[in-house]
Amino acid sequence: MRKISITIGVIAAVAIGVFVYLNNAAKQQEFVKIGAILPLSGDLAKYGQSGKNAIDIAIEEYNVHNERKVVMIYEDDKGETKTAINAINKLITVDNIRMIVGAMPSSNTLAIAPIAEKNRVVLISPTSTASAVRDAGDYIFRVCVSDELEGKSMADYLINNYTPNNIGILYINNDYGVGLAKDFENEIIQHGGTIKEKIGYIEGATDFRTIISKFQKSKIEILYVVAYKEQNYFFAQCAQMNYKPLFTGGTMIEDPDLINAVKDFANGILYTYRSYNPQSHNVITKKFVEAYQLKYGVLPDFYAAANYDAISVALSCVKNIKTAGETNFKDFIYQIKDMNGVTGKISFDEKGDVIQSFGIKKIENGQFLYIK
Repeated sequence: MRKISITIGVIAAVAIGVFVYLNNAAKQQEFVKIGAILPLSGDLAKYGQSGKNAIDIAIEEYNVHNERKVVMIYEDDKGETKTAINAINKLITVDNIRMIVGAMPSSNTLAIAPIAEKNRVVLISPTSTASAVRDAGDYIFRVCVSDELEGKSMADYLINNYTPNNIGILYINNDYGVGLAKDFENEIIQHGGTIKEKIGYIEGATDFRTIISKFQKSKIEILYVVAYKEQNYFFAQCAQMNYKPLFTGGTMIEDPDLINAVKDFANGILYTYRSYNPQSHNVITKKFVEAYQLKYGVLPDFYAAANYDAISVALSCVKNIKTAGETNFKDFIYQIKDMNGVTGKISFDEKGDVIQSFGIKKIENGQFLYIK
């Protein structure tokens, strides 16, 4: 009888051990899927690739330290609105994703926001700055400051430091360009300044000579430029036509390709820049910059930093919420206050907008330097 009891005890112990092992294995296999819609090809690919690089770093770090793993599913929107719509429909209906990082261009985010809202899917944009994103829906968030504040910041700087007359605006004719130009213009006018010439152009344009001639004829002394990669052609042609007013602009100005295209002609360009500073002594920023440089061999730009913060918000949801319900994710994000991010402290207002500020930078001798 004693042998039988021992045998039964051994079997029970083995069974318990197997159960514990299988239970732990099941926990280790538990994972949550997060989607990302980025421009990984096309004209905006370099920005999307920076973002993907940063997200990959964040996911690797997270999965090392947490039992509940995260799997990223990337969709390439090519910077195109129609492709972005196809991408979000696929993530929702095929992959059953409940939280998405993206899109990057404002036009794409505004196009997919109604789909996310209808399906109660959380959308966290890293870089969509158009003012209209603020009212895109209850499930729509962004970790970048609105154009409304960016345009106001540059306008205020010019008002306080220059005579705000004979100002011109060049803007890309999409949601981003139209919104930023409008916000800048409104602030200038409210303070008694004048916009003498305002000209839009079609995305992808390469010839700006006629537009430059108009600015020259109107004797524009301060020019606010809102552009994508087309700015390289614009500034190069300004140099060829010997036209150099006080150039100002937004975050897109900070592009090494611009320096390569026009060299010293870029000296003196003023632009607003978001709160990301790769030289910051903030522990989170330093850790991210070091990890990015180690893995990719270059300094991470704003687009990398913004995507890292966006995925960090998503990962915070996964880590702190056991039930991966979309309502829980949404409600959790609204409660985030002073989360330490790469671009600074992250808090969200009642509209899902991040609460941060802008600095003023200047190009000097190929360097992008803070002056305020």
